[in-house]
Amino acid sequence: MIAVFTLTRQHKILEKELTDAFHKVIEGYTYILGPNVEAFERAFAKYLGVKYSVGVASGTDALTLALLALGVGPEDEVILPANSYPSAFGVAVTGVTLRLVDIDPTTFTLDPSKLEGAITKKTKAIIPVHMYGQSADMEEIMGIARKHKISVVEDCAQAHGAEVSVARLASSVQKKGALRHLEGGRMDSFQVERSWKKVGTIGELGCFSFYPTKNLGALGDGGMIVTNNKKLYQKVKLLRMYGEKKRYQSVLVGRNSRLDELQAALLLVKLKYLDEWIERRRRIAKQYNEQWTMNNGQLPQEAEHARHVYHLFVIRSKMRDALKAYLEKKGIGTAIHYPIPIHLVPSFAYLGYKKGDFPESEKACLEVLSLPMFPELTDSEIKTVTKAIAQFDAIAQ
Repeated sequence: MIAVFTLTRQHKILEKELTDAFHKVIEGYTYILGPNVEAFERAFAKYLGVKYSVGVASGTDALTLALLALGVGPEDEVILPANSYPSAFGVAVTGVTLRLVDIDPTTFTLDPSKLEGAITKKTKAIIPVHMYGQSADMEEIMGIARKHKISVVEDCAQAHGAEVSVARLASSVQKKGALRHLEGGRMDSFQVERSWKKVGTIGELGCFSFYPTKNLGALGDGGMIVTNNKKLYQKVKLLRMYGEKKRYQSVLVGRNSRLDELQAALLLVKLKYLDEWIERRRRIAKQYNEQWTMNNGQLPQEAEHARHVYHLFVIRSKMRDALKAYLEKKGIGTAIHYPIPIHLVPSFAYLGYKKGDFPESEKACLEVLSLPMFPELTDSEIKTVTKAIAQFDAIAQ
């Protein structure tokens, strides 16, 4: 059986390092918000190139706490893409109204051309979701957000290490007036340089998940909020533990959402290998592309603005369900991320949307299929997958 994802091989390779880290934690007598959490927060912030990071209990909690830190509440609206099923729950529990936007059918991320149509006077935040490991078009999104003075919270749960190309004014023309034009999206008359930035460092806050299946995964739940804004950093730190400045001295009503010492210790081990794993994922994606012969399917495409890290390798096929069943009979695991768009999920019926409101998201949910993707996947297993897909294609024609 070729699994769609497994940690067994990775943990076998890292067994000694993970075991040593585990023993150091249990011998250290500090299991909540101790030296390992602090060390991992520093290391992760350095990896991203951001000033501050705060470890929390999950990626879902990261979204919730980020919005609370921005002061978002029940009278406000938050925009997110209609296909981002898990993200919706972290947003909805703040009591805000979800305003959905359809996706770009090529990247599966929020379509910037549809963004302004969803903005109202009540819009407090935009949440671009870097879906499957590919960045949303942050340059366009940030330009619109600045124009309307709306905060941006990046959902990076599937995109550790992913990068996005962004423009900035060349140092020779970085003048006060010129910067104002840049933020408004009018850069034609200025000398512009481009650079690559890691996702999570562009909006006001970035939210990460360390759920075990992520590119950087713990052996349980975990999350992180990152920012360059000191005030937001300080507020998130309060919110994750009862709003306490000092023990039992709560200054605001916070929550209990903490990354624990054990998960932080294990993540510190894994962080050293993240870039190596990303490169392997990109090589696997390249092999899938080179060996692809299926006519009844579409490969994922890397946008010009993005450096994809392939948390998931998601193809599209109008014969998705039949292909999935065929591959399973051949001993090849697959998954669907995700089968239902937010507006058609029963618990979100109260939003008042109906079928047909977000056609690209709805179509994608009927066609997407995740193929096996993890760094330890072998070349021969990739060939087995592509050969089986070609066999299905021949039968289906």
